Amino acid sequence: MKKTMLLFIGLTVAAAFVFANGSGQTARPAATGKTVEWATGTTTNVTPKPLAVSPQAGTDIEFPQPATSYTTNTKYPNQPAVSNLNGFPIVQQTVNMSVATPTITTISDYVNNDATIYMEKLTNVHVNFIMLPTENFLERVNLMVASGEKLPDVFACVMFGASDQITLGQSGSFLPLNDLIERHGYNFQRLMKDHEEVRPSITTADGNIYSLPHYEINEADRVAHRFWINQLFLNNLGMKMPTTTEEFYQYLVAVRDKDPNKNGIKDEVPLMSSRNAWNSGIESFLMNSFIFDDQAGYGTGARRMFIDSQGKIQVNYNKPEFRQGLEYFYRLGSEGLLDPLSFTQTSNELVAFVEQANVPNRLGAVSAGAPNGFTELNGERRKDFSPVTPLKGPNGRQAVYYDRFRPVMGGRFSITKDCQIPDVAMKWADACYTTDWWTRNRFGVLGRDWIIPPAGTVAVDGGPAKYQEVLKWGETTSAYWATNNFSVAGWASYNQAKSLTDPFEFEAVLWQARNQLWPYRDMNIMPGALPYTLAEAREVNQLNPLLCERVNTLFAQAATGKLQITDAVWNSYVAELDKMGLPRLLEIVQGAFDRGWAQSLGYKK
Repeated sequence: MKKTMLLFIGLTVAAAFVFANGSGQTARPAATGKTVEWATGTTTNVTPKPLAVSPQAGTDIEFPQPATSYTTNTKYPNQPAVSNLNGFPIVQQTVNMSVATPTITTISDYVNNDATIYMEKLTNVHVNFIMLPTENFLERVNLMVASGEKLPDVFACVMFGASDQITLGQSGSFLPLNDLIERHGYNFQRLMKDHEEVRPSITTADGNIYSLPHYEINEADRVAHRFWINQLFLNNLGMKMPTTTEEFYQYLVAVRDKDPNKNGIKDEVPLMSSRNAWNSGIESFLMNSFIFDDQAGYGTGARRMFIDSQGKIQVNYNKPEFRQGLEYFYRLGSEGLLDPLSFTQTSNELVAFVEQANVPNRLGAVSAGAPNGFTELNGERRKDFSPVTPLKGPNGRQAVYYDRFRPVMGGRFSITKDCQIPDVAMKWADACYTTDWWTRNRFGVLGRDWIIPPAGTVAVDGGPAKYQEVLKWGETTSAYWATNNFSVAGWASYNQAKSLTDPFEFEAVLWQARNQLWPYRDMNIMPGALPYTLAEAREVNQLNPLLCERVNTLFAQAATGKLQITDAVWNSYVAELDKMGLPRLLEIVQGAFDRGWAQSLGYKK
């Protein structure tokens, strides 16, 4: 395992270096876009004062130090003087900064939040939150930009793709961050030095960085398109865990017809999911028994491409194997084995269905990244479900989606053109690239929400435990910002102390699923960060969502039993994709891949 991980990291590093210039050289590309001007004003030396907060985890080198001086930037007259590198508080008097970020439903309060209060005490920056919708938040951002309305100072955790970044950057909506990183990125510069793949992975084709990433190595979450089966139903039916798509079909039929919850009523739902839980898309796990598939949800731009053995970029949705998978899903939908609510209901509605009081569990199987997508995180019914090993399809394929390029999760923090305090914003973001901040924003307050376990405590993965949760992940809280991360993850989730009393504990179950899925990883995913030019990015942003929406519609029609995939239907659909611009999309993506990744991945000499 260690050798495999080192090999992967080495490959990612080598490949990422060519993201910006396609040459395979490690030299930093020259920035050609607009820069953030720094017009130095007066520097005032101050007597360092003890910070209002103390570190809870991490090292002294990364924790902020008391400021020794403050310097004005006369380019921005509304911006107060900012502190020296890694000096805190950032400003001497409190300043306001607007932050737009997607809503996380389990966070009860962002304003009176322990993480928010901590950051204000540390930095003297008061955050005014602008909450974006939980779903379709990118559409809301695009509307804000297109309408000409005043933008927030920063966007945090909107997860802008590579094409979004260069489009918004070169249009002037986002500021380039290169000089700001050099001037104020104490912690972020250390991240780029320690992990050489970071800088080229976030540098666009014009040489600029328009967005900071979240950096995280977590093996379990790279194979997070998980599938769960009701083990209690299997036992009651006298059936073994399915190993093929056909065996799984037979299980669903038995759930429908043989009353496995033993209440004398045909009230079982064989297969169901939700539209919005993490990796809840009903498609990906089962479709990977036929062909590569990454569809974890049903947003219009969610489909990724794959690389064939010749280094050619391909989509799955015009291939005969995809049709074969559609025919399988039609079989499920038309026979009442797949509930159509999977495409419309929320995860809260699914959880409510599974957790109905005084009613036996009715659900036979479900797709979701984690059990809290369909059951109460600490309830009893989570114990009914077991993770499923990838099923072998009719052609012998047995694979699972693998997020091979996941460590650099780009597009997490951008400063907009309307920000009049860019130096403050950059220094504020830089404070988040520490283990101290990451533990606060992931676990909460040390000693209350989590503890450092005694030496010798065993972790979920069998190694030494680095943390033990008190506040369980997924519980409604105001202790942190949850998944709203732009930081560096200090520890993986499987570093948590293993429960001695609950074998169904959340992270232990996910690690079990990881072990079942890991041998079946499909390694052919295309890198998400490609060096598009601005013109290419605009075309990709126009073509890809329309094509994905068409595919999603076809899939939903088939999977709900409304449309049988005949030769006539399939041929008409494939011809329609070509008319909609699929050949042009593949041409653009291939060109960007050839410039940025083909050589380092071994497809081009």
